[in-house]
Parts: sequence; C-alpha cells; structure tokens
Amino acid sequence: MTKKIFIAGATGLIGYPLCERLVQMDYEVAGLTTSETGKQRLADIGVKGYVGNILDKQQVMQAISDFQPDIVINQITDLKKVNMQDNAKVRIEGTKNLVDAALQNNVSKMIAQSLAFTYAPGPGFATEETPLDTDNTESSRKATVDGVVALEKETKRIPDHVILRFGYLYGPGTWYGKNGMIHNRFYNGTLHVHDGFISFIHLDDAVQASLDAINFEPGIYNVVDDAPVKYDEWANEYAEMLGEKPDINVTKAESYERGASNEKFKKQLGTLKYPTWKDGFENK
Repeated sequence: MTKKIFIAGATGLIGYPLCERLVQMDYEVAGLTTSETGKQRLADIGVKGYVGNILDKQQVMQAISDFQPDIVINQITDLKKVNMQDNAKVRIEGTKNLVDAALQNNVSKMIAQSLAFTYAPGPGFATEETPLDTDNTESSRKATVDGVVALEKETKRIPDHVILRFGYLYGPGTWYGKNGMIHNRFYNGTLHVHDGFISFIHLDDAVQASLDAINFEPGIYNVVDDAPVKYDEWANEYAEMLGEKPDINVTKAESYERGASNEKFKKQLGTLKYPTWKDGFENK
C-alpha cells in the first residue's frame, strides 16, 4: 500500500523540492502552506495542499486528521527572517501543534529539521552526543538554542523519530545563494566574519537527506558535509570564486563555533551530492 507523507513547510526551500521527489517516488503527498497561491503550486505537482498556519493548533489538527498520513516531515523554516525569537516560536509552538496532531492520528514516524550549530563549546567537531549550548545567555543565541531544544523534545514524543541537524544551508534561495543576504555582502565592500569553524550543507543534500531519513533508524543525525571550514578561510576562497575583493574583517571566533561531524549520518548510508562546500559553491 502506498505510504502517505505530510510535509509541514511544503512550499519552502526544502519542502517544495522534497514534495516533488516524493511524488516521483509514488508516495501520496500532502503539505501545509500559508497561502492559496502555495496550495496551487502544490496542486501543480500532484500534492494535496492545506492552507494554514503552523502556530494555529486547530488548523494543523484539521489538516493531519483529514489526510491521515503515515509519516510527517517537519520542514518549517523561514530563511527570510533574521529574528531568532520569531523562528524559535515556530520551532517551539509549531512543533508541539504538529506532534499533538500526529499522536492523535496515529502517525507512525516523524522526521524533523533541526540545527547542527547549536552545540556547546568544546574541542573538536561536535557529534550528536555533544551537549547543546543551553548555558549561553546571549539573547539571539539563547533563543535559537531554546527553540532547538523544544523542537527536539517534542519530536521525540513520537517513538519512531528522526531529527536532522542541518549545517548552514547554501544554494539557490538561501542567504548564501545569488542575491542572498550573505552573498550580497561580497559585493557591498565589507564582510565581517569570525575565524571559528562552521559546517555547510547544500540545499540539494538537505532534500536528499530528508528522503533518506524515511529509512533511517530513530535518532539524531548531523547533516553536514565532509569538510568543516574556518569561516574566514571560506570567505576568502568564495570571494576568489566570485572574482570579488571585499574588505574581509576577521574577528575572534565564538567559543561554540566548532563545526560538526557527519560520521553517524554516513553510517546510515546518508548520501552527499556535494561532499565539500567547495564542490557546491563552485557548481553555481
């Protein structure tokens, strides 16, 4: 029998191509979107759309109850928003609404997008066993970490859960894509970066990981590439790729900027189209 999969954030940067791929793989797919325009976009690719707000408990419950999915995939994100408190609210309240609806409707598996850059300070690249940075009191950092903690706690209420901790997303439509917030700074003359490590993941690989996760064992996985890099090193090489010469202002790393390991992800046969950030950024 064909499995039914419900995508929250179905018209987002990850959600929409994920919907396309799932339909091609003969899954029955539905998705939550915030507008009638989004609903039509989903209908155009064979996906049943539900218009609603992830923060509206009743709307989420109604969509899940109507579609009766086997699997729910939470891909709610808004890269247009820089307000960490707003994003945290979506992770905290939205995830609870989604999990409540999933439990009430006997959903068998939950897959959720999380972050691989909320780990506590420490030596080496972070693994899934590394504690999260819950002691940090800086307001934006605390909001982000609190949101991740709540999202993951809620998701774990579903026994068969997979949490995908994504690195810094790059590719079309992201902050690092053409006309994105970070990309544009290379053309504005001045770029401020730290000399700490970060881990990237290409948008295409994030979509593929979400597909792979359907068959993953329950647990948490860092979805990052094979090559954590110092941010200032990346900035210099990317400027060269673009043929630009911005003034790159390098400051001391935050203690939590340490990059992440993808060893556990690859042991689950997680695949990467772009094993390193160089592969992805050069393939523009």
